[in-house]
Amino acid sequence: MDTIKGFIKEETDAQLAKRISFKKNLEASAKQYTANELLGFGFDSGRIFKRHRIYAAGNERYIFAKRILKGKTDLFVWRKKGKAKPDFFVTNTQINKTVHLNAPSKKVITSEEGKKYSVKNKQYLELLNQIKTDLKDQEQKEIRYNENKIYKDLRNYNLQFSEKYPVSDYEESQVNSYEVTFGMMPKDLAGETHFRVAVYRDKLRVERSTNWSYIRGFSYRYWENDNEKNRERLSTGTSSYRWQSLSLIPIGIKYQSNKGIFRPYSYVGLGVGFLLRTDHVVENYEITGVTKSFYPFPTIHVGAGIKAKLGKDFLLFEVTPSFDGVFLNVGYSF
Repeated sequence: MDTIKGFIKEETDAQLAKRISFKKNLEASAKQYTANELLGFGFDSGRIFKRHRIYAAGNERYIFAKRILKGKTDLFVWRKKGKAKPDFFVTNTQINKTVHLNAPSKKVITSEEGKKYSVKNKQYLELLNQIKTDLKDQEQKEIRYNENKIYKDLRNYNLQFSEKYPVSDYEESQVNSYEVTFGMMPKDLAGETHFRVAVYRDKLRVERSTNWSYIRGFSYRYWENDNEKNRERLSTGTSSYRWQSLSLIPIGIKYQSNKGIFRPYSYVGLGVGFLLRTDHVVENYEITGVTKSFYPFPTIHVGAGIKAKLGKDFLLFEVTPSFDGVFLNVGYSF
């Protein structure tokens, strides 16, 4: 809210909520400012923070919250380190009034009969409805305490007044990287061949966390058994010869270190797999044909490894367990 320009160290929302590191120019020494010293700050990307006053244990203090919606009502989000649910500040720009929304808390109440039961304190709903002062918003809905729900509710409200109060949204920045890995089992049985190929997209929402990210992708696994001894013991029936499976992973989470040349990581994902199984048909110890079958099945994907920094990219060394062994993988992240 002034004319000072320079460079601010970009960090997560939770880190920037308390203080910023600022340089007037890149050669200058960094100086720290707290929320008690500044009214607000912003980046050229449109990432804007404004100071808000809060009360805790009877004491008054200030924090920085990020604006994610602008219009007749401005919506600010205050993320806290180690907390899953953020707080929100909603400012009605017409009357210049702000309310502070907290996650609903549970309160234990004792009835006249002596029975105890818990009730959720949903004060945030009252405050959210109070800040929307126009008569057009008479239908009061129960909005779940969720960032997307509150955002959509206020955005729909703002659109009613967009001619006088233009509506603008902030699009959170994210970093996408892609990982390709190839793996084999350290020791195959005689006559057996195993290998695995996987491709993942890693979506890191850097304004929320530099450690946790979302992954999605697919993996392909191949197994073949060409050991004749396995069929010598079978006079008549089918003998497994080749398995090929393709697994789609639409959702997964990953935790990774964000510092150093060598960065450990681990991940888990859920998905669905499709198995194409090829069996030899055996009669009187002789192969007389081939039969194929197709099966869908649910999958869980887990893995752990180390990323070695290589310029802007990384080399990957990873271990992924499976139902019949462990794959050692190498890969590339870019």
